[in-house]
Amino acid sequence: MKGKTLRVLYYFLLLASLAFKPSSCSSTLSIGKKYFVRIVNDLDNKPLDFSCKSGDDQINRSLPNAGSNFEFGFRLGFTTQFNCDLRYSTYHAMIIAFRDDEALLNDCGGVHCIWSAREDGIYLYRIKHDDYKKWYDWEKQIQT
Repeated sequence: MKGKTLRVLYYFLLLASLAFKPSSCSSTLSIGKKYFVRIVNDLDNKPLDFSCKSGDDQINRSLPNAGSNFEFGFRLGFTTQFNCDLRYSTYHAMIIAFRDDEALLNDCGGVHCIWSAREDGIYLYRIKHDDYKKWYDWEKQIQT
């Protein structure tokens, strides 16, 4: 009986320690909570193609004109990260659309990370400030 009680207490303490992160941890994410990424085509009448990948998940889309957008949602795991390759004309940009990163999550300002593709770069909408901040530049694609 005594061994069983100690084992139950051990598992309870283990689960409690996993559920309550130490305050020194920078993560503000909740495992299992739903988060969203939105890609917006804000290019002047040019199509935007993108592919995003996280683990086994792959999303490929084309946004044909200015103002078109695509949003996807996901439940957070321990190592969730979405990398996206955005392409238009002869340019591309590799971005980290979502991950457990204090600066990124602070700029996202909630459970939505909204990315705007423009001629001069890729911008993240900062909900708390109601503005856009440039995060990435376009690179010229190498023609093969």
